[in-house]
Amino acid sequence: MMHGRLGLRRRMALTAVLASGVALLVVLLFVQRPLHTRALEREREARLAEARLMARVVADALVSGVDSDHLDPEIDAAARDVKARVTIIEPDGRVVADSAVSGADLAALPNHSNRPEIRQAFAAGWGTSVRFSATVHRKLLYCAVRIESGGKVVGVSRVSAPLTDIEAQGTELLQAVGLALLMAFAITAALSALLASSLVGPLHRIMDTARRLGAGDLSARIPLERRDELGELARIVNEAADELQSRMTELDRTHARTDAILAAMEEGVLAVDHKGHVVLANTVLRRSFDLVDPVGRHYLEAVRQSEVGTVIEAVLASGERRTAEVEVPSRRRVFALTGVPFPAGDNAPHGAVLTFHDITERRRLDRVRRDFVANASHELRTPLTSVRGFVEALEDGAASDPTLSARFLGKIHAHADRMTALVEDLLELSRIESGDREPVFERVPPMEVVDDVVASLSAIAQRKGITLAKRDHGVSDIVTDVERMRRILENLVDNAVKYTQEGGRVELEASPREGGGVVITVRDNGPGIAADHLPRLFERFYRVDKARSRELGGTGLGLAIVRHLAESIGASVDVTSELERGSTFTVHIPAGQTVRAEGA
Repeated sequence: MMHGRLGLRRRMALTAVLASGVALLVVLLFVQRPLHTRALEREREARLAEARLMARVVADALVSGVDSDHLDPEIDAAARDVKARVTIIEPDGRVVADSAVSGADLAALPNHSNRPEIRQAFAAGWGTSVRFSATVHRKLLYCAVRIESGGKVVGVSRVSAPLTDIEAQGTELLQAVGLALLMAFAITAALSALLASSLVGPLHRIMDTARRLGAGDLSARIPLERRDELGELARIVNEAADELQSRMTELDRTHARTDAILAAMEEGVLAVDHKGHVVLANTVLRRSFDLVDPVGRHYLEAVRQSEVGTVIEAVLASGERRTAEVEVPSRRRVFALTGVPFPAGDNAPHGAVLTFHDITERRRLDRVRRDFVANASHELRTPLTSVRGFVEALEDGAASDPTLSARFLGKIHAHADRMTALVEDLLELSRIESGDREPVFERVPPMEVVDDVVASLSAIAQRKGITLAKRDHGVSDIVTDVERMRRILENLVDNAVKYTQEGGRVELEASPREGGGVVITVRDNGPGIAADHLPRLFERFYRVDKARSRELGGTGLGLAIVRHLAESIGASVDVTSELERGSTFTVHIPAGQTVRAEGA
């Protein structure tokens, strides 16, 4: 991070410095030639002024005919004052005085009438040229002025100076300009670095905040108060973050509501996209089908049920509602499926959403109803058929035979009693299941109920030669419905007495229940029940030995009534048995019920 910041600052400063340096260099290149030209012009003007001055000085001398021996020393003195070479040329081009040469050398100088500056001076009054001097062996600037006296041209005054002096002046001026530009460059570089620092700090605060927002920290904001473009950018980013946070909060609320709705639903929900990949599966569905991380996987991998795939493919292909039923043998459940199109955004093909309604209990109840109707019809048909047969026999003449009529009437009476018992048991079972009468809980000693049951059934047991015993293991009072508890025990003891052989034993035992309450067992040493019958023993009309049950007057509803009575008071009942060793029915009665008056 720090390297990035330093790099950005350096790049910004370096860019500004390079731009300033290039600009200053261009300025220097453009200024160099004008400076040189300006220096040359100034030197030319100065030398022309000196030449005019010398022309005035020597004009009278040339008119009076002064010779070179007298004029040359004056020119030498004047040249020393102006620090330049001074030459006086007559109209015919002969040099009469020159500060650079004297005597014989002066006389040996060539005619100057063809010199450019001399020709210009004679023609136009003044002239200049720059060229190499064969006399002094240097490149010189020549400035010539025509000498006139009384309207007559009497010669030319020429002043020359070496270009090195001019170039030195130009160099000094250029150095001064360059120094000024260098100082400006240094100031620009310092200001660029300061400006880069002032921009990089806020810019990196903006970048850090944007990075935090991108990482999911929607509380990040840019702490920047500026009134420039960076401040405006910070304000825009902060407003965007506020809007994003608001939308994400609302989206989270929506998701939470959706999750709560899906979690509260009793139906399973499965949603797939147009490619069949799972996008949603609620908790009920995952639990019902034992799904592990189904989201993102194809439905064929997640839900291995052909009926589910058939509904999904039908909805994806047609875009219409589809229904079906699926049975999950491994879970022993049956579901009603409803599939509808699942809309997708951005013009994408629709997916499918399926609801799984658990109809296992409904199917079981339907089966129970069918079995109940079939069993009740069967149980009633047998005695009715017998009664009809005996009635027809009596109508056919048996009524005239006192012995036969008495026997047939006895049979009819027995079957009527059987049908009455069956109807009463059916009504009793119906009342218990419908909840027409709420249980009435009261505090009671369990052994008091056991004593009543033993007393009411002892006569029946004695007639069969069966010992009916009871045992108390120190149980305390419980809160329960006394009447329902008595009927539970009466049904169990009555069954035990009926199916136990003569000379057998039936025992009631009351023991304290772990966690409070009481456990009452009804144990006999009768023929016992095979293990494959035990799971269905409490079903309606289920009989282990149908012939013997009917012979003993059983309706097949006693144990079903026992189970429903136990459930109505919060108790439970179970059975263990071994063939030829007897059976044990155990009733678990809790203690923690609320005492209330009957009819409350």
